[in-house]
Amino acid sequence: MFHGEFMPPEEEERAQGRAIDYLRRLWPFFSPYLGRIVAAGLLLLVSSGLSLLGPVLLKRAIDVNLARGDLRGLAVTSLLYLAVQAGIFAATYFQLVWLAQVGERGAANLKRRLFEHILKLPMSFFDQNPSGRLISRVESDTEALKMLFTRTSVVLLQSGLMLVGMSVIMGITSWRLYLLVAMLLPPFVLAFYLFQKKVRPVYLEVRRRVADINNLVVEALRGLPVIQVFNQEGNFAARMDRLNRQKFTGELKASYLWYAVWFLVDFGELLGIGLVLAVGGSWALKGALTVGTLVLFISYISQLFAPLRAISDQINIMQRAFASAERALKILDQQPEPAGRITGPLGFNRAIEFERVWFAYEGEEYVLRDINLRIGRGEKVALVGETGGGKSSLIGLILKFYRPQQGKILFDGIDLQEIDNDSLRRLTGFVPQEVVLFPGTVLDNLRLFDQAVAPEQVIRAAERVRIDESIRRFAQGYDTPVTEAGANLSLGERQLLAFARALVRDPQILILDEATSAVDPHTEQLIQEGLRELLAGRTAIIIAHRLATIQLVDRIVVVHKGRIAEQGTHEELLRKDGIYARFFRLQFVEQEARTDG
Repeated sequence: MFHGEFMPPEEEERAQGRAIDYLRRLWPFFSPYLGRIVAAGLLLLVSSGLSLLGPVLLKRAIDVNLARGDLRGLAVTSLLYLAVQAGIFAATYFQLVWLAQVGERGAANLKRRLFEHILKLPMSFFDQNPSGRLISRVESDTEALKMLFTRTSVVLLQSGLMLVGMSVIMGITSWRLYLLVAMLLPPFVLAFYLFQKKVRPVYLEVRRRVADINNLVVEALRGLPVIQVFNQEGNFAARMDRLNRQKFTGELKASYLWYAVWFLVDFGELLGIGLVLAVGGSWALKGALTVGTLVLFISYISQLFAPLRAISDQINIMQRAFASAERALKILDQQPEPAGRITGPLGFNRAIEFERVWFAYEGEEYVLRDINLRIGRGEKVALVGETGGGKSSLIGLILKFYRPQQGKILFDGIDLQEIDNDSLRRLTGFVPQEVVLFPGTVLDNLRLFDQAVAPEQVIRAAERVRIDESIRRFAQGYDTPVTEAGANLSLGERQLLAFARALVRDPQILILDEATSAVDPHTEQLIQEGLRELLAGRTAIIIAHRLATIQLVDRIVVVHKGRIAEQGTHEELLRKDGIYARFFRLQFVEQEARTDG
């Protein structure tokens, strides 16, 4: 379902077939505003009823007032006609305003619910679902559903009411002339259905091409330096040109089909008016019906085909809305991270232990194999090894981002899966390799927008990791805005901010994926001082990339091809002259040489 941006046609058909179920599940997001929905529905009935009165008043003006030379009555009828039009405008205005409020609030409720649910989903879900696609689900799909509950529902209901109302009035006024007009409807309804069925796959293909164009723009902007350095601007422009041509072809085909539908409606309207004028006019000349009746029928025929046109438009919107409902509800159906039975305040007193742990992201392609490891309270352990060896997977398991397929991870002797995620993570500080900063101020980022954390607590943490002085040199100090991804901060400042953020909550366990970014010697010294302060008195698990960090830990664990190959102190592993010694000579000695140079 989530492996493609759009559903294939057969899945959209199934989505429409489950429309009632989707509406039932989506209704709770809109039901708090039932009062406004009912009021808007009543106004819809009023505006539809008044719209039907216009031709009736015209008939009265011709057949009664003009026929009798009643100028006073004609003035009254004219005023009534104007009052009816004013009533239509007023009822339609408030109906649209109230439904717009319902749509916006309901869509906001759904958007908030989707966002909250996404935040609770396990990391395995995001491995399969790119962030761009999820953004589309939260934003674009909720907007499509908003239109379903406001604009589409109104158009369909009003069109149905108008068709029924006009049919009743025409049938009462002249059933023979009405039958003549009604004979035109079945062929046009069938034509609408056939055209709409033919145009649906064309529009789906156009939407796929739009998604391809958007993806190409995103990819090109992300990789613009590479594109420019390798002089590939022409190739990427050619790819865009190819996608644009494919989209143009689809759009043109869809336009041909939809214009054919619209011209069919116009032709039906003209044909109906022609029949009424020809047949109804001859009857009027013979005195079988009045001129006013003829005018009423002509007025209604102009309105009769408008609902058909509106319904045909809304069917296409409904298809997209139900497809959006399918995608949005699929997310809500995803199971969040399983909560453990052990909740509340949690302490860490003994050790974290891996017992014969096997783990794979997919199937049986194991990235960790038969892991046995014990990390005692207060111990500082460095994980080293080649890229892809399994270091980050070990951290992901400790943080409960993933669950092992075999074996257990024990936290003070308790299976980690039995412990509530919130309780576990309150004990844990995490510093990722790629420092994540959010739009907001420096203070917001250090306390992660948690107003319960006092500014004084944040400042103390910043002082301890040696970043307070730099922050105070910013234009607005702790209130300085952070631009996207922290682009207005240096690499070293971002790293120290990440240290301070981890220290704000004074975690008992620190998990650190140490950054590898090259920085100047002064910043390197500040980072190492901040790291020492961060590690002091804590249990620490570090994916180490710097020799200076290696020298701060109590034990080094070498993770090689998904297994623990060696462990010991720096000196012990060098004397052993195994994997770590070779790794040290290749990476750390060369790294130090570059730094000294």
